[in-house]
Amino acid sequence: MQKAFTISRIIASTFFGGAIFAGSTSVVSDELPSLGAIEKHDHAPIIVPSRPVIERLPVKVIEPVDLRIGKNGHIFVADKSAKCVFRLGDNGEVSLPISDLSHIQRIQLDADDNLYVLTSDPRESQIQMVNPIGQSIVLHELTFAATSFVRDTIGQFIVASKDANRIVVITTNGSVTELTRIYQPVSDLVLNAGGQTEALLVSGEMVHIAGNGEITPSGFAPLGSSRLMLQPDGNMLGLVGRAAGNSQLTFVCRDQVRPQDFKTFASVPEGTQAVGFDALGNLCLANPDLRAVTKVTSHFRIPCPHCGRPTDMVFRKDAAPVAPPDTRSF
Repeated sequence: MQKAFTISRIIASTFFGGAIFAGSTSVVSDELPSLGAIEKHDHAPIIVPSRPVIERLPVKVIEPVDLRIGKNGHIFVADKSAKCVFRLGDNGEVSLPISDLSHIQRIQLDADDNLYVLTSDPRESQIQMVNPIGQSIVLHELTFAATSFVRDTIGQFIVASKDANRIVVITTNGSVTELTRIYQPVSDLVLNAGGQTEALLVSGEMVHIAGNGEITPSGFAPLGSSRLMLQPDGNMLGLVGRAAGNSQLTFVCRDQVRPQDFKTFASVPEGTQAVGFDALGNLCLANPDLRAVTKVTSHFRIPCPHCGRPTDMVFRKDAAPVAPPDTRSF
């Protein structure tokens, strides 16, 4: 397996009253600089005119169907054909939290980095839980084919049925009840920034699903969108394939009328099937055509050279050139 080119090997520098060096995406300084440090300074993000760092991670995928990033930065990729979930660590190590599992559809992570895996064949579905040390258990067995699921803020599972456009809820005590029926098939389920469930329909319409089953329109994604994903800043994006050229990540529209055009967040390689973001907003994607998992890093967190406080540094290719400082502060 080819050795990963890791962010920890990248030394990024810019001018912020002197040179700043970053050895990883998140660095904590143990020492507080005092020599010549100024007493008053801000911690606005440092914008560096540079393209993002693109790494191909050390795993080959066949049919990736979902991707999640844990709070510790570990990347989880569900591969339906490989019948497993890959876990990629910070230093390029690859492990299998679960393997020999057929019909994987979706995965979810909770705040404790427990992994939840939805499997589904034409007649039935299962939700399994895998804890961080690799112990697994079947939590729920369902008597219908499921296409997507989310785990809400109180530990309930909201599941989309493939047939009859049903949405069911699995409560924390294990009871399964029909929550509602939607007028179109569901392509994806997602939790929004408020922890509420939203569904992406095959037409690109989005609806909010209340706890009592009430359905209300909540916006639009482009026609042909297959997935929804939430950015760390709370913005919702849709993944849409194009007939030719790159696929796109677009901002969803919250208007009551579908717009003619959608604002593009990023273009991604054609065939991209799953996308996720880490806590800083860096993009990770899985593509079966390339058989690759790729991370695009443009956001770093480095220690302030004056006080050691964590400070954001952003690589932006359209940023204005950094002017040399008139004076040095240390």
